[in-house]
Amino acid sequence: MPHIITYTEEIEEHGYCQQRPELKTGDKYLHEVEGKKRLRLVRSVHFDKYVWENVAQWTTIIEEYFEEEYTLTTVLMNLGHPNQSEVPVFVANGMMGVLTCEKEKACGELFIPSKRFNVPIKGVAPFGFYGCQQLTKVIFDARVVIAYEYAFAKSGIKEMEFNEIVPVMVHLTALDGCEHLPKFDKILDRPFPGKYQICGGDAFREWEEELYRLHFLNR
Repeated sequence: MPHIITYTEEIEEHGYCQQRPELKTGDKYLHEVEGKKRLRLVRSVHFDKYVWENVAQWTTIIEEYFEEEYTLTTVLMNLGHPNQSEVPVFVANGMMGVLTCEKEKACGELFIPSKRFNVPIKGVAPFGFYGCQQLTKVIFDARVVIAYEYAFAKSGIKEMEFNEIVPVMVHLTALDGCEHLPKFDKILDRPFPGKYQICGGDAFREWEEELYRLHFLNR
């Protein structure tokens, strides 16, 4: 299970220069605590209020995994093409993503496998490929069943391809800010091949529970 870290900080502003926390929403990085590595996913960095005239309070929410709760591995880009390559990824609770410092390596076509070096992959983590501007296409293997909040938001993807066996549940925000995708109604239109459903809110959480039951996703 991930561990949630929430903290506030007060940052002084100077003139017209508005200071912000160092971390940004969607950052994914490794952090060391007492000699042990942690995987951290920044779920939210938001402004709270002005404490006084030029001092602002910000809150940061981080999802943290201990060393034994995640795996570092690689997946293939441009599978079967002359420019095939590997990109480093993490897998936590069966959900895959790329560290912020590695996102430029996600270049071209990404095949999301259901297993890599005996590591099962069931879906794409929140903010998993957020901001990967060089990512152009995503293909889901048959047993990859879920893409979480902002999974591919602000990326460069132009195409997506889902499998014909198990429907993939895609969060309503997973494709936010993907300017190269065709314009479509996320709920009604079906622009991509394969079986999938795009939803949010209670509908997403209810289906998520069903996926945990059917596909034994880790909690």
